[in-house]
Amino acid sequence: MNLKSKNRISFFSSLLTFIMIFTLLTPAFASANSGSIPSKSSIPNESTMQMKAAIAEQDQLRNQLPALHKDLQKEKGQHDVEVIIHLSEDPIALTEGKKSLKQLPFNASERAKEQQKINAQQKAVKNAMKTHKLLVKEGFAYETVLNGFSATVKADDLEKLLEIKGVTLVEPVVEVHAYEDSSENAGGEVSPMMDTSHSFLGIERIWNKGIKGQGIKVGVLDTGIDYHHPEFEGIYKGGWNFIEHDDRYTSPRADDDPYETTPSERASGVPEFNANGSSFYTSHGTHVAGTIAALGNNEYGIAGLAPEVDLHAYRVLGAYGSGSNAGVIAGINKAVEEGMDIINLSLGGGNNSSTTADTIAINNAMMAGTVAVSATGNSGPNRGTIGTPAAAALGIAVGNTTNPETMYNINVSVQAGDLDLSKQLNLMSTTYGTDVTEQLSGEFELVPVPGVGNVGDFNGVDVDGKVALISRGEIAFVDKIANAKANGAVATIIHNFAGGSNAPDISNVFLGDDFEFLPTVDMSWTDGEAIRTALGGGNGTVSFSNVDSTTTEGDEVNNSSSRGPTTPHFDIKPDVSAPGTNIMSTIPMYGKEVPDADYSKAFTRKTGTSMATPHIAGIAALIMNANPDWNAFDVKVSLSNTAKILDTEKYDVFAQGPGRVQPYEAAYPNALAYAEDTVVSDGVEVDNPKGTVTFGHLPEIADGDVSLTKQVRVKNLSGESSEYNVSVEVTKSFGDANVTVDTSSFTLGDEQMLNFTLNASQAAAPAGSEILGYIHITDGVTELSLPFAADFSPAVEGKTGIENFELSGYDVSFHPDSTGDPLQLTFDLHNNVSINYIELWDFFDPDGGAYGDGYIGYLHAGDYLGAGSYYLDIDGQYAPWGGTGLEMIPDSVYTVDFTGLNADSHGDPIIFDWDGPLFVKSTQSEIESAEEHVATDSTYNFTGSVIDNYIDYSRNGFGYNVNTKLATTFEAKDADGNVVSSGPVNLAQNGSFAFDVTGLADGDNTVTIFVNDAAGNSAEASYVVSYEEVIVDPEPEDPEYVVSPGEIEDQIGGDSKEITIAVPAFDEAMNIEIDEAIVNTIVVSKMDVVVETGDGFSFNLARKVIKKLANGTDGTLTIALTKEASTGPNAISDVYSFNFETGDGAVIDIGKEKIDITIPVDVSDVKKTNKLTVLDLENNRTYNLKYKDGIATFKADGPGKFVAVD
Repeated sequence: MNLKSKNRISFFSSLLTFIMIFTLLTPAFASANSGSIPSKSSIPNESTMQMKAAIAEQDQLRNQLPALHKDLQKEKGQHDVEVIIHLSEDPIALTEGKKSLKQLPFNASERAKEQQKINAQQKAVKNAMKTHKLLVKEGFAYETVLNGFSATVKADDLEKLLEIKGVTLVEPVVEVHAYEDSSENAGGEVSPMMDTSHSFLGIERIWNKGIKGQGIKVGVLDTGIDYHHPEFEGIYKGGWNFIEHDDRYTSPRADDDPYETTPSERASGVPEFNANGSSFYTSHGTHVAGTIAALGNNEYGIAGLAPEVDLHAYRVLGAYGSGSNAGVIAGINKAVEEGMDIINLSLGGGNNSSTTADTIAINNAMMAGTVAVSATGNSGPNRGTIGTPAAAALGIAVGNTTNPETMYNINVSVQAGDLDLSKQLNLMSTTYGTDVTEQLSGEFELVPVPGVGNVGDFNGVDVDGKVALISRGEIAFVDKIANAKANGAVATIIHNFAGGSNAPDISNVFLGDDFEFLPTVDMSWTDGEAIRTALGGGNGTVSFSNVDSTTTEGDEVNNSSSRGPTTPHFDIKPDVSAPGTNIMSTIPMYGKEVPDADYSKAFTRKTGTSMATPHIAGIAALIMNANPDWNAFDVKVSLSNTAKILDTEKYDVFAQGPGRVQPYEAAYPNALAYAEDTVVSDGVEVDNPKGTVTFGHLPEIADGDVSLTKQVRVKNLSGESSEYNVSVEVTKSFGDANVTVDTSSFTLGDEQMLNFTLNASQAAAPAGSEILGYIHITDGVTELSLPFAADFSPAVEGKTGIENFELSGYDVSFHPDSTGDPLQLTFDLHNNVSINYIELWDFFDPDGGAYGDGYIGYLHAGDYLGAGSYYLDIDGQYAPWGGTGLEMIPDSVYTVDFTGLNADSHGDPIIFDWDGPLFVKSTQSEIESAEEHVATDSTYNFTGSVIDNYIDYSRNGFGYNVNTKLATTFEAKDADGNVVSSGPVNLAQNGSFAFDVTGLADGDNTVTIFVNDAAGNSAEASYVVSYEEVIVDPEPEDPEYVVSPGEIEDQIGGDSKEITIAVPAFDEAMNIEIDEAIVNTIVVSKMDVVVETGDGFSFNLARKVIKKLANGTDGTLTIALTKEASTGPNAISDVYSFNFETGDGAVIDIGKEKIDITIPVDVSDVKKTNKLTVLDLENNRTYNLKYKDGIATFKADGPGKFVAVD
């Protein structure tokens, strides 16, 4: 099969009408400075050095020729395009940062002067646009964190913008959205509560010092806030709205009204929910704000982390929780102007880049003194999935971890028809603040709901006061629960379905508790279907008892949490992680429009980095409250330095960053450690200290040894000297690469500079070669740590297309018990590509899939991928084309295909490659044999068969020997557990087997067959072989047939070339006796001999064989024949054998001489007669046979014991 000729281009072009942002790919490297730090004549001010990198980067942008962003370069026509136009004058915050570096003042007068310069430039540029007759609709204007403005222009005018003096860059406006994980498995396997975050994080230790965020101004840039919520009474200080009115809304909104988008604002014809399932009305910002600052004035103890801050709201996301980066930048600009100490951005979108307008705005906000905290995103678990603005070099990017979780289980007793089922099952949800034991006391009617629990599925179904039995599928679990609750159900049982993950077992989903939830049991597909069948359309009963619970330790990184590194600098992100999974916080009740709104239970759980980020914003407020002299960078470094490092075998530095936040330690450290990084601008190397150590991308290892030094400055905050120890922990390495420190211990006075050197010998480093780890600095009380990273992946230059597209293996099982190696895809991409997919193509269904082209779905789909080296961990999940979510890859044989649309001017327009075949087999073998095995001798011939997909795959075009994929062995034990025999088992190509078990003991023996396949699955089956040693009288000797001389001589000299020895049919055995003289006569005749029996069994002895038999006989040649009924499940003949013996019973060995054999067979139950085989049970051989009219013929390697099988 020529896979490269498959028609993919037509399929690809049909998908260009939509863009999918499903970025799972992991850049294995990105460019970064690799030079060493020069010696310095003086010690810089560490509080301002981190600003330098961002300043250099922006200066470089402004000093270059005017540029049109790559995503705009192909825009042509008269359609409108929304853009952000960058201008050359420094924004105010950048000027302030430059002044600070030079230790120069920046007073109100100078600020006004800079404002005047910016206003003058913006006015001049806008006037020039009119002069050039450009149709421009102005949007937001930026002066503080960015100099420029957003606008709507015609596509044909984009190039003309670059001709206007002062314009440096034109980039597209991109959509941003709230980072709430709304997938049905958003909680994953964890469910911590916000009302337990306080004790888990040790917040009370800080509160006990009187620190609750007093006087700290916190701005929440989000969907707005329900400022009528009692939890914000007195602390809400106002805000602004940056969502422009359009025809989706019923009426305009005042500029100073940051209220959440309300249900009544939805215009006629506008859908309540968008394609992603997000509601028109919003709640995200209220939830985020509650995590930061909720007062705790409720009976449930739900409170924010810093309940005494001054809370401000900036509505930058509107309907459906979406907005634009233009509005977000306007919000950042306003927040910095208003003197916010902290801003929280639980939002994002766009590519992983640290050079976009919103990331520049974050950098400048930090330099202006505003701590900017951003969510990394919910596109994990793969690397490089961090979005903007979290990719900003200077901002604080936050990952999502878990609190300790409590999961409940309960005994469920169901009576349905003749079915009586009782099991201890997990509760995937409970009602917040309610005792589930009391809630489920008594016996309830159990009602099967048809379909999957959609709203319409409850029509005509009475579940009021009853328990609803619902199938998983199509809609989220929370929607099934909500629909059941709306119809009066007291509880639900949701069972898995055949296509669900983890089927046929339980769904293994835990949603936690919520005011809106019902108690919901997680049931397997097997039990659910059994109950439905037993009910037969009627109802049953169910009762509940024995509520129990388990609690985990927490501190896991949520699978959805986006990872670093950032591009193009290979920076370590996140900067810190915090709990963000199933967090309980405030939600709106829209009291602005509903005067009697009930806020008593206006709380719910949400999951995502959006929920982790306000934890850090609240903790940052406590840190600033406790340390009023600290600046934004001190706060950032303290959060990183003091974080708890999580399990490094599970989570590398790009998954957890420095680790999970430890608030008290971050607020009250005795020292801080600032890592100094460097960046080059116009050939000048500038310093950039931070909380992580980035050695960068070092492809030069291919040409020689690498040595690179980075410095870490340790600053004493305690006022007392202390003895510190330094160590380096490497969590991943390559070759002999190592990181060393110039001193392993020191006495810290005011400051101490440490030099950390990376050394690695020259080597050919494949993509993904890197060293990762942590630097530890401690005096036994204060423990500081800094993650570090370096990448040795080769540079990709001067090539086009794609290379080295390879899977790490070609047999894989995704079963949780598999012992096989994990699967990874690696490749080198030499072009930038726009729309791109990595798909699964099914060998056995080339016309299948949603589009009829054999592609069942994708492992990755994205709208842009830059040139570089990549790897993708394949964990068994894929997204079916036309499906509703992630599913497990079904067992089959696939190719893994990459298809991308070339975004460059060089190279082929379509970039394509594939690898395979990939054998996916997540199921175990089935082993079949007779139920009863009775041995009449201490040696027993055990027969059976293995049923396995590898056997099916081999029959369908993959002609490997099945024994190369299925390693089969056996072990036999007597009743006392002693091993009596063991060994390998050779499978016939159809899976059947036969082997002798020797040394059987008197009584029951256990024979266990083991099958371990190439994918890492294992199976075993045990059978009892009963053997009773019986002493019986000697059986009479086998009947004999004596060949007479005349019988042979009559056939010599005729027309026939064969001598036939015809013996009568026999039951069990027959000995043919031939005198030595007759044998010699046959030899002299030079004729072949055919031995045939009366029941159709025959074999041909060639002259060469006859001669060997004559040489071996000692007077009489005996041909010993046997026949017995076969017990094998696939047998289609009796078992026949023959052998050659001397007169005294010694076997005559003729070697592997070919003998033509005929066996009568019964094919009445056989569907296909062209795939029959013969087993030689004595010599463990398999032969192909030819079948015709009830007779099977084959050629054997000498005598043996033969049976035909299908």
